[in-house]
Amino acid sequence: MFSYKKSQLISFFSFRSTRSNIAFHIFVSLSFILRPTSAIPFVIIYPYILYKTSKRLQFLIQAFICFTLLNICNSLLDSYMYNQWTFVPLNFLYINFFHPNSISSHYGINNIFWYITNGLPMIFFYRLPFLFLGAIQEKRLTIIVLFTIFIYTLNVHKEFRFLTQILPILFILEANGINWCLKRFRWNKFRWIFYLSFIGHIFIGIYFSLIDRQGQISVMNYIRNNLPNENQQMLSVDFLMPCHSTPYYSFIHRDDIQLNFLTCEPNLNNRTNDYMDEADKFFLNPIESLKQRLHDINPSHLIMFDTLYDQVKEIFDGDQWFSVKDIIFNSHIQHTSRHGKMIYILEKK
Repeated sequence: MFSYKKSQLISFFSFRSTRSNIAFHIFVSLSFILRPTSAIPFVIIYPYILYKTSKRLQFLIQAFICFTLLNICNSLLDSYMYNQWTFVPLNFLYINFFHPNSISSHYGINNIFWYITNGLPMIFFYRLPFLFLGAIQEKRLTIIVLFTIFIYTLNVHKEFRFLTQILPILFILEANGINWCLKRFRWNKFRWIFYLSFIGHIFIGIYFSLIDRQGQISVMNYIRNNLPNENQQMLSVDFLMPCHSTPYYSFIHRDDIQLNFLTCEPNLNNRTNDYMDEADKFFLNPIESLKQRLHDINPSHLIMFDTLYDQVKEIFDGDQWFSVKDIIFNSHIQHTSRHGKMIYILEKK
């Protein structure tokens, strides 16, 4: 059954404690401020709680006060920082759903069934049948999941991370499915299979947390710790990688290094339909684009994947150009042609 005792989403709610109710509303409001889409599951949860509680008026007043006050404070802070009146959730809604240039499509277009055919299978893999079995048993939780996925389906761009806010509910459904199988088919003597699966997931978690794509973090450690600046001159590092491949200033904590990277901002200014961001233009013609960046930016260091280095290494043959300073392992698996197994660090001669 869907109740406040079983779902962490409403663990701060109590039908008896006024303080707990306020804490519940505060955390829901804060989650909306941090990411507006977190409100989607609560479109179902709030009416259910309102139906179950005996203090409906008190519940509504507390919800209104908490939501209004926190969002006003957040809007005032944003407006102060942007020097203009700003309400981020409204801008978020406009940019992602109503902008005439379909901004979200800039980052990829997926079919309408993507979350069913790709999203959930990739996350749960062989455990997917248990999820479906649990969904049959827990109809109220299933309604929340289906409603959330339906809203996300309305957007042409879809990602695995969008499902993270309903993962606790999905895990509850999966656990109920496993429990149903154990009771229905008397699988108690096969419990070792689930323990073995748990151990397997630990190793998978260790690999993807500590090994896979660690080069994109290690290269920032290298920049922070291995770029001496004896002459106290501003160093310039140019990241010739897909957008958001690495952290930036928040990681290196040095004010003597200027970081440059290929931008991938969407078409916000009603430009032509054949709009291409800086990163797309660069990878379309990497040799000429790199020559132009070397002239315009004049970096002291270049960071790139081996896939790009193999395409542009002829540029560095002359003594006046760059030499390979270090090569860092990144990943065994490359999910796009622009990523690579190794990361090259080049330094100006």
